[in-house]
This record gives sequence, structure tokens and C-alpha cells, in this order.
Amino acid sequence: MKRISRAGVLAGALAFVMLGSGASAAAPSSPRGEGGDEVITVEEFFTPGPETVVKLNADYAGPTLPGIKAAFRDTLVPTVKNVKYQGQQCGTTLIQQTSGRGKTTLVMTVEKSVAATTKKEASIDLKFISAGMGWDVTKTYTVKNETRYEVPAGKFGTVQAYPLFEQYQGTAFDRFGTPLGNVYAYKPVGVCFNQHLK
Repeated sequence: MKRISRAGVLAGALAFVMLGSGASAAAPSSPRGEGGDEVITVEEFFTPGPETVVKLNADYAGPTLPGIKAAFRDTLVPTVKNVKYQGQQCGTTLIQQTSGRGKTTLVMTVEKSVAATTKKEASIDLKFISAGMGWDVTKTYTVKNETRYEVPAGKFGTVQAYPLFEQYQGTAFDRFGTPLGNVYAYKPVGVCFNQHLK
């Protein structure tokens, strides 16, 4: 059975909500996003395993890649080129959890604001990374979905929710066209539900 541990402790108290015979807990973090929503920041990732159910947001429209205009950008500023979509990864920051003893059905509905994440091998401003990626890497995005997990009699079930990201890689260039190194951007697009029994 694959276990995923939390990468960091989220600030704030746990809020508990009863769902059927299970309990759901969401750990809030700061700062707050638009409209007062709490923003989850993720720094590490894992590849979904056999106990992970991956669900994209309902309004997901596919990978976001820069348009043809990106090839004709002003060359007197730093740029990010050769952007490639590299698939999906789950973040390791736990954003919600529910558990209960069977026989029961664990129901979890997730709607959280999650910050986009970047990693850089080069010194380049985030606004240039956004321009190269074709989407704003400084924004927060809402991840939203739900799951149901049947727990048989005599078993204890747990469902843990983590944000799902699309990963992009590009090459940063200085204003003279000299390559500086790779940059990576991770866009929140859904929820990874880890489901397991004891």
C-alpha cells in the first residue's frame, strides 16, 4: 500500500465536518486569495499510483501552450522558448481528508485555491516565464472535484486530496539570446484523491 506523507505543515486550525459515518478535515493555509479564499502553496510533487484517482476540473480544456505569436516576441528582453508539456503530477500538500469505519461511503467535495508553482535554473523574472508559457504563473487557480469511496464492513477507509498540476518546461534566454537554463511551471488543474483501506 502506497503512503504519501505531507511535505509541509499547513498553518491554522483544522476544520472538521461530518460526512456520513466518516469525518472530513481541511487544513487551511495562508495567504488568502481573491475573495478571501485560502491559497494552498505546493512545492513538491509525486506521480499518481494505483491508489490515486486523478480528476480534472470540469472546465479543463487541455494543456496550455504558447501561441505562434510567442515566436515573434521582442528579443531585447529575457524570453522563455521551446516550451514543452510534460504531463501531470500530484502535489504533496494535503488539502483535505476524510476517513471512517465501514460499512460506509466516504464522500469528499473539494474546492480550493492553489497557487501555480515555478522552479528555475536561471535568474529570470516570473513575468517573462508567464509570457513564454502562455499562462500566468503568478496566479492562483481553483481546483474543484468530488469523489465517493466505498468502505466495506470491518475496514477503516481514508481519502486524501492533493492538488493536480500540469507540468511545463521551457528554456530561458537573456535579452541577447544566450540560453540561461531550464524553467519549470506547474499549473493547478484538478484533484488527486488517494484512497486506501486498513
